[in-house]
Order: sequence, then C-alpha cells, then structure tokens
Amino acid sequence: APAVSAGTLYVTNRGSGTLAILDESSLVVRATIPVGERPWGVAVSADGKRACVSYAQGLAIVNLQAGAVAQRVALGGQGMGVAISRDGAVCYLAVHRADGDRLVAVEVARGRLRGQDSIGERAFGVYLSPDGRTLYVPEHDAFTMSVLDAATLAKGRTILLTPLGEGAFDKPHYLAMSPDGATLYLPFQGRALVVIDTSAWTVTSHALAINAHQHGIAISPDGRRLYLANNVFGGAGSLSEIDTKTFQELRRIPVGKDHEQVALDGEGRRAYLTGGFALGGHDELTVVDLATGAVTRAATGGTRPFAILRVP
Repeated sequence: APAVSAGTLYVTNRGSGTLAILDESSLVVRATIPVGERPWGVAVSADGKRACVSYAQGLAIVNLQAGAVAQRVALGGQGMGVAISRDGAVCYLAVHRADGDRLVAVEVARGRLRGQDSIGERAFGVYLSPDGRTLYVPEHDAFTMSVLDAATLAKGRTILLTPLGEGAFDKPHYLAMSPDGATLYLPFQGRALVVIDTSAWTVTSHALAINAHQHGIAISPDGRRLYLANNVFGGAGSLSEIDTKTFQELRRIPVGKDHEQVALDGEGRRAYLTGGFALGGHDELTVVDLATGAVTRAATGGTRPFAILRVP
C-alpha cells in the first residue's frame, strides 16, 4: 500500500462488539475497546477525546484516552447512524425501535437526552453539514431522507428517494457530501446516482451501468471523485470511481469480496473498505491503492468490521 500521512482509523467490529483503533500509516491495531453488542456507527470529537458508538441498546460514549466506555445511554433499540457536533458536546443518533424510529440528541458530558424527533425506518447513516447546522438522515426502509435542524431537531423537509421505485433492494443506505456541503450523492443498485443540491433542494438522478448492490460511498478530498463499493450476490465485489461533474464511471477496481463502508485517506490516494457487509461479508479491512489498483487486506482486531471513520 502507498505511504500516507499519519492519521487514525476507527472501525466498529460488529461481530465482536468492539471499537478498533488503527494507525493509518502502518494499519496496525493500536487498541480494541469493548463497546457492546452489534456496534454500528462511530463519530469522534474534534479534540480526539471522545467517541460516540451506536450499538444494540443505544449509544456508548467512549473515553478514548482511557480506552473504555465512560457512559451507556439506553435508547430502546438498535443504534444506527451517528454523528457528533462540531464542538463535541452532542451526539446525534438514529435509533431503530419497534414503536417507531427516532433521531435523538445526547449530551456527551452527562449522557443525557437533549431532544428527539421521529424519523423514517432504519437510517444507516446520520450526516452533519460542514457548518454544523443541518442533519441529513437517509432512511432505508422509508425510501426518504429527513433534513433536520441540528440545534432543535425540527424537521425541515423530507425528500423522497425512489429513482428505481420501491423494490426490495432499491433503498438509500449511505451518502457522500461535497467538501463545501453544497451537494449530496446517494447510489442506488449501481443503476442510479441521486444528486441533491442543498441550497435549491433540487433532486436529480443520473443513470449508472454498474448493476450491483451498493452500500458504501466516499468522496475524494477535492470533491472531484466518488468511490462506490459494489456488491454482487454470488460474484466478486468491486470499487467504482465516478466523476462528480459528468457522473460517468471512470474505472472499476476488482476487490474480490463484498463490503459495507468506504473511507479515503487525506490525500485521496488510498481507499479503505470494511468487510462486514450487512448481507454477508468477511472479517477484514480491504485497502486499495488508487494509483495502481493494488488490493491488500488488514485485520481490525475483531470480526465483521462495519463502520469506518478516518481522522487526521
């Protein structure tokens, strides 16, 4: 794998109930922290002192300096997508509950619920705009995306996401956001890329000819390229590179297996794909050299690595 600037990778090991912390340059696991059953997402404060990890009972607030869970917040269901405020004071969490899904805000210092609002079912990800004012929540089973005010959790709008209709697999999973927050990108089954302008709220769909079940998506640091994890049931997975101006697939890199999420290094030279695909997958991190297409694997100190976050 190519040399990269030193950063840190945070990975939730969904199969083994841990948060793994990896050195980005060497891909060596620095620590694994038990966080609870079926961890899903992870968000880290800007000062690197706290992590918010969603798991089967709600939210685990992790003291990264101590390497242990500081507080658990029971929220009545599976914690899913998660984000953290710019000042690190509030965790925003999607919770899948039998009585209806919620987007909740939890105060990190006290583990206290600040507020909540209803959202559509099974939100894989929660995304905070660069200015810290707006939350975007793609809702898998509702075929929608909620847009909420981060301060009040008031819902500003709900956007319908049905470029392929409402088929069994034609659902929103994760999104990528342009560096300036002006544009959101969501892939659907390798057949459509939905593009949302966050100022005009226009929604356009661009045809793709990849034809694969897609979960993970990441955007290059300069905003010029998208990287999509392609999962082919009964076949070999791949990573597609998409131009954000033409929406054309520039290349497709074979990665051999299925993957859940995608992250990039700070220079856009290396891609990281987690192996814990929700519908199957494997127990490794796949590392792709984006210059050569070379693929290597790395251990994450656990099983079914699911979410990945790269911190400088």
